[in-house]
Amino acid sequence: MALDDFRNERLKKLARLRDAGIDPYPATTARTHTLGDAIAQFDALATSHEPITLAGRVMAQRGHGGLTFLDINDGSGTLQALIGADRIGQEAYEFFLSVVDIGDIIEVSGTLGTTKRGERSIEASGWAMLTKSLLPLPEKWHGLTDTDERYRKRYLDLIMSDDVRAAFVKRSKLTRALREFFDGEGFLEVTTPTLQPLYGGASARPFKTHMNALDIDLFLRIAPELYLKRLVVGGMQSVYEFTTNFRNEGMDRDHNPEFSALEFYAAYRDLEWAMSFTERVLAHAVEAVTGSSALSYEGQRVEFAGPYRRVTFRELFTEHIGVDFLSATYEDLDAATQRLGVRVEKIVSREGLADELFKKVIRKTLIEPTFVTDWPAQLLPLAKRTEQPELVWAFQFFAAGFELIKAFGELNDPIDQRERFSAQEANRAKGDEEAQRMDEDFVEALEYGMPPTAGWGLGLDRFTMLLTGSHSIRDVILFPTMKPRE
Repeated sequence: MALDDFRNERLKKLARLRDAGIDPYPATTARTHTLGDAIAQFDALATSHEPITLAGRVMAQRGHGGLTFLDINDGSGTLQALIGADRIGQEAYEFFLSVVDIGDIIEVSGTLGTTKRGERSIEASGWAMLTKSLLPLPEKWHGLTDTDERYRKRYLDLIMSDDVRAAFVKRSKLTRALREFFDGEGFLEVTTPTLQPLYGGASARPFKTHMNALDIDLFLRIAPELYLKRLVVGGMQSVYEFTTNFRNEGMDRDHNPEFSALEFYAAYRDLEWAMSFTERVLAHAVEAVTGSSALSYEGQRVEFAGPYRRVTFRELFTEHIGVDFLSATYEDLDAATQRLGVRVEKIVSREGLADELFKKVIRKTLIEPTFVTDWPAQLLPLAKRTEQPELVWAFQFFAAGFELIKAFGELNDPIDQRERFSAQEANRAKGDEEAQRMDEDFVEALEYGMPPTAGWGLGLDRFTMLLTGSHSIRDVILFPTMKPRE
């Protein structure tokens, strides 16, 4: 049957309900228990024969003589409901059969018990329509087999798949666990602007918009970093923010233009402290969400109980690329990209070539939790230089081949920061669209003095991918960015 035919048949049933004086979309329900609570308390409620009222969406329907078996689900659980002519009357039963479809949301009143086959059920003494559905659930017409349709119509994906729903429950648990940890460590949760007059805090292309009231162009933030550091200048010693960032860049397995992150800054702390802190917070989060310190991702076991492996960028580069990064020329690195089959689709610097080689050759080898330290200074213009000025105090954290965290010993020298921004502007003039901008207001803030500070940003979507075993970032974002259907 075509979808329009299904809808027309259901419209007739809708009219039948209204003709009988029944509101098919009532504003209230007499529900006494969620299905999850009823299942948890089943034995006690069944023994007491206490009348209860449950509600949920009809997910399956099958008849046997004067008895209909329904599976109803409210998001907290699924329970069988028995609707029988002997309990509600033959006329009421026939009316029920004439108006109820799979997908409808109904209310069922009765007592709990088990069938002869031992199936837990509610035996109905009455029922009510809460929401008449006009379109059938996917499996009843062509099935929700188109992956893109699952993302566009996430509401159907959630209805049809317990696993999909469970993934987003885990995501919520992750957020809660992280917030509890940071609050317990004395951090202050803050909110910084999403609309910014000048984007910064990362190397990325922004989304641009216009504010009519002030007649100014604004940018959706690519990161909250520069605003959070302004708060540290202002004396807020330990701050964090759950943030949504926007980057006008490509989409792939682990990139979405709109993504979620957790970012923090702690004054009077250094990168050594940040690594120890990271081990504690990640171990706590994994345990809180999964009940274990380890998880399995695509057949690989990843143990989050510390300590984690530590290795420098240079050591990994020499091992996997066969070139000493510190002494290599642009030509050396360009030759390495060709030798290793790494495509570079944009004009980049020597350090940019090194970054491309790292991302496409080395990153996928970092399965166990790993801190990669001592990064090229040109790649991270907001981090302090080490004793070797071409390197910075920074680490990136990897697990299961994912980059999850960027962390800096934060640059608080305003003169060096201005010079680093100027170098970025020069790269931009040469065609690097992701180069960072000169932010005079931020440099001025640094001139008032920012204490030694450590901070990082954690990609929440990628972390959720690991925790849920998801292959694509779109599986852990409720409404991922999608190309409109033509």
